[in-house]
Amino acid sequence: MIEDFFKKETTIVNAELKKYFTQLYKTEKDILLKDFITQLEEFILNEKAKRIHPVLLNAAFAGIVNPMYLEEKIEQIHEVSIAVELLHSGHLIHDDLLDDDKIRRGKPTFHVQLKNELNQVYKDINLPNKNDLSGLYGRDMSILGGTQGYLLGLDILKSSKFPEQFKLLAINEYTEAMDYILKGQLIEEYMNYNNITMTLEQYLNIAEYQRARLFEKSTKIGAILAKGNLHYQIKPLSESMLMVGQAHSIRDDILDLEDDIKKKQKKIIYILAVQNTDEDQSKRLNDIYHKENITKKDIEEVKDIFTKTNALMIAEHLAKNLVEQARNCLKDIYPDLNKAQKVFFNIFSDFVYLREF
Repeated sequence: MIEDFFKKETTIVNAELKKYFTQLYKTEKDILLKDFITQLEEFILNEKAKRIHPVLLNAAFAGIVNPMYLEEKIEQIHEVSIAVELLHSGHLIHDDLLDDDKIRRGKPTFHVQLKNELNQVYKDINLPNKNDLSGLYGRDMSILGGTQGYLLGLDILKSSKFPEQFKLLAINEYTEAMDYILKGQLIEEYMNYNNITMTLEQYLNIAEYQRARLFEKSTKIGAILAKGNLHYQIKPLSESMLMVGQAHSIRDDILDLEDDIKKKQKKIIYILAVQNTDEDQSKRLNDIYHKENITKKDIEEVKDIFTKTNALMIAEHLAKNLVEQARNCLKDIYPDLNKAQKVFFNIFSDFVYLREF
């Protein structure tokens, strides 16, 4: 059921994104900026994108707005919803660059996409250090492109037709989401470069800043624009989605376990495991994570240690408890959500915990 709902909603969001980029391209006069807009559009309009954040914004709005006014406002809220997708895309561009990831949703990451494009330009040119130059180009343009994504989303909110007082409240939530994302990235990079071992509390903090807060803020923006009651509707709904966002982050790390081991990334499963390892297990983990190249046998050994230390089981329980708390928060909403959206938010909470992709 929820897969069909997301398929339908994703189609709407993708149509809005296409419409937006077409208009952006038309209004831009500079030919070089036009080319950059095309590159950004190519990256963002990936058919594998889930569009969770605009879907949450739309659902929160439709769940709270007076049903009598939904039809006349639906186009406006769809236009606004892509603001949070552009913010999310800006974050992905920066995150992929910092992690030096090569693939995102089955296609090249933005910095690799731009590097490949410049390599094509340089193809028949006799130029020393071509590969280094194209790499620097991908890096520099991604720093700018990610930031541009944040600002484009902000501009969508500023230009919307909603009443000024609600628009300002929505903009405030959007800028807070930006602040959380950037702080999460700053903390993570600081810890990586200073070789600081992450505690469970620090991991959950970073996951909240970089993932869960955008779930919360997307929902909150939709609820604000629907003129929801701050204490009885907006607060419990957005807090529920904050906890769902945290569960989503844990579930992602469970699903990405093998890739994270290959990259020697010490995420929640690793953190939970080292709290319960014996001396031999601790030494093996340390040896494997310091190897230059991790083999398939190493990966299986690490997974075995994670299982024997109950790290996977504890992570599953953490995610499950967060979802249960989120569902309890949904019960506190008064007046209650419109029927279809009440069903959606409850099913979505379970889906996050149970999903296999």
